[in-house]
Amino acid sequence: SNVAWVGNRPYELDYLRENEIEMKLKGTFPNIDSVDKFPRFLQHVIPADNTRILEASRVRMGAQLAAGTTVMPGASYINFNAGTLGPVMVEGRISSSAVVGSASDVGGGASILGVLSGTDGNPISIGENTLLGANSVTGVPLGDACIVDAGVSILAGTKVHIVASELVKIKDANPDANLEDKEYFKGAELSSLNGIHYRQDSTTGEIVARRSTREVKLNDELH
Repeated sequence: SNVAWVGNRPYELDYLRENEIEMKLKGTFPNIDSVDKFPRFLQHVIPADNTRILEASRVRMGAQLAAGTTVMPGASYINFNAGTLGPVMVEGRISSSAVVGSASDVGGGASILGVLSGTDGNPISIGENTLLGANSVTGVPLGDACIVDAGVSILAGTKVHIVASELVKIKDANPDANLEDKEYFKGAELSSLNGIHYRQDSTTGEIVARRSTREVKLNDELH
């Protein structure tokens, strides 16, 4: 159950309610930092030397931060059972069970949906060297070297337009994928694919995808 945390010391909420007036009259009522099931992350976890957490409340106990991760203040947040696999710049939200690969960037206010916040129960992974633009929403897994433009939402049911010439390039970057030859895909059909740039056509309003300009490095052991 939830308790009030003062530094690293828990207080039962019922105790505070029962003794609130007396403690306040005596000046002993604690200055509560948070109310949660878990203590503060930095009260129990010493991060690697090259890891930066600029605001302690932005990382919840149970998160996993790889060395080199930077968590900026503002709109950033990393929930429990979520985190990073390498150096990542975090200025947005990594929800429960979501994982972000090395050298990726979660832009300001960007949201990665978690199993408790909008996915079908499957955790979302973000590959390496991927950029999630400011205020974007990602609700499907992404592979390596992807870009989601600022303000764009990619959900399982989002209709994505891919012209034939770009589809060929995307297939080349994903030799194991079995993509149909068509123009419109649901976001779920593009799940975990590498090298895709998602953007919104400012004329038609369509969500479109093309081959990103980022390099996709194929696993030599598999290809």
